[in-house]
Amino acid sequence: MGSDYDGPAQSRAYRLLRVGSILLPLVGILLWGVTSYRAEVRLAHAHAASNAELVQQYVTRLIETQTTIHSAARERVRREGLAFLSSEAFHLFLAGIEADQPSMHALDVMTTDGNWLASSSVFPVPAQPGQVEFLTAIAGGADLLVDRIRLAPNNDDAFVVATPLTVAGVKTVIVSSLAADTVGSFLRNVAARPGEAASLMRDDGKLLMRNFDAEPVMLPDTAPGRTATAGKESGLFTTIAVTDGVERTYAFTRLGPLPLIANFGVSTQGITTNWLWNIAPVWALFAVTGLFSFLTAERMRRGLLTRFEADSNRKRLDAAERLADERIRLMRETNHRVKNNLSLVVSLINMQVRGTKGIDAEALKGRINAISQVHDLMHQSADGVTVDFGEILKKVAASPALVPTERGLTVAFDVAPGIMLGPDRTTPLALIAAELLTNAVKHAFPGNAKGTIQIRLARDAEAVLFEVLDDGIGFSGDGARNSGSAIVDALVRQIGGTVERWSDHGACIRIRFAAEQAG
Repeated sequence: MGSDYDGPAQSRAYRLLRVGSILLPLVGILLWGVTSYRAEVRLAHAHAASNAELVQQYVTRLIETQTTIHSAARERVRREGLAFLSSEAFHLFLAGIEADQPSMHALDVMTTDGNWLASSSVFPVPAQPGQVEFLTAIAGGADLLVDRIRLAPNNDDAFVVATPLTVAGVKTVIVSSLAADTVGSFLRNVAARPGEAASLMRDDGKLLMRNFDAEPVMLPDTAPGRTATAGKESGLFTTIAVTDGVERTYAFTRLGPLPLIANFGVSTQGITTNWLWNIAPVWALFAVTGLFSFLTAERMRRGLLTRFEADSNRKRLDAAERLADERIRLMRETNHRVKNNLSLVVSLINMQVRGTKGIDAEALKGRINAISQVHDLMHQSADGVTVDFGEILKKVAASPALVPTERGLTVAFDVAPGIMLGPDRTTPLALIAAELLTNAVKHAFPGNAKGTIQIRLARDAEAVLFEVLDDGIGFSGDGARNSGSAIVDALVRQIGGTVERWSDHGACIRIRFAAEQAG
């Protein structure tokens, strides 16, 4: 290798190229990994929410079918009378309904203390009392209860829906008994992926059904499944399931007015596993790209060895000249702007010193803040020169030095976007806005009255219109509202515009200047 190449600058450049060929793919791997993981989480949460809604819709339709059946039986009994409950005709009516419902064990009418009055499965009904636990809520005044019980004498696992039936002042209960696996098989079909879980829970914390064979269980008040869903229609929560120790994120949704909650959980480990499977090929591609880039950089280093120094020197010289020219230009522009704005601040101070009231510190602070906002937005703009005047107005109006929050005044905006101005007009207009806001706050609303100050900005083919309006007392005869008019008029003349003032349910000030001057 030639000694010309072994200087510190050249060595650092080639080391940076080699390191960058590995570092950039690693950064890409990290960024893509974070982005794709967040997308995987969002996808999993959306999948959980969608399936929770699917469970909600299925169970809602199932229960609505049973309540419709109950309504039909209720209407029949009310037409025929209380004695119809114990008749064979009513038994045949119930049996006909049961025959049309393949998953139904029985359709019964019971007293609130558990005695059978009628049944679709047997006539006459047995005299012994049946299950009484699920009747407590109906006896207490509930309009509907959903439960899961074991039916005698065959110990059938049943999903029951109970509603009240009152005839001639006698309160009874209509009970639909469905095969519990009707709901269970649906939950298993919905939660088909590994690690997924689907369940149906009652508002009181009783976990009725899950996507695997398990008896109902009453969750404690402190269980995440109860605390996270309390008082909410839908949402997400993450917890470790007590049944299998798997951490899942659960989506839940209530079944409308029904006292039930549908849950669907996705395994957090499953989310990570799916993410790793999806990201692995991309990571491998980044790794291969990094290795290829590293080897290519080394080959390029050897091939361009003799040309490196001359090209680098030429490029550095050109870049230095361009940078020096740009810095000189920017420095001149900056000095010019600062000089003009400092002169403007001095003029504002002098005007206040010559006035009868002396220096108003808050007003001066608001004006200087307006100039500061112009500089701040210019610094952030793409070209460092022009700014959106509408944004300037919003920032100036947000200054508590101009519109104190304790005054309770509302500043409303009707500002057209995209009206770009250069510094020669933005700074005077920002000061005009500060002056008009100050006058409105001081004079439009005496006695700390509440009101609204509206700022409008629009542009047509010929001119830009800037208006400040308030719903205060308007222009008074003593000229108090015109205390800042000299400043405003001077600044308007500076930008080559015109100003109009009038009262119409308050004070209105309109500034107009040529559109072609707005840039």
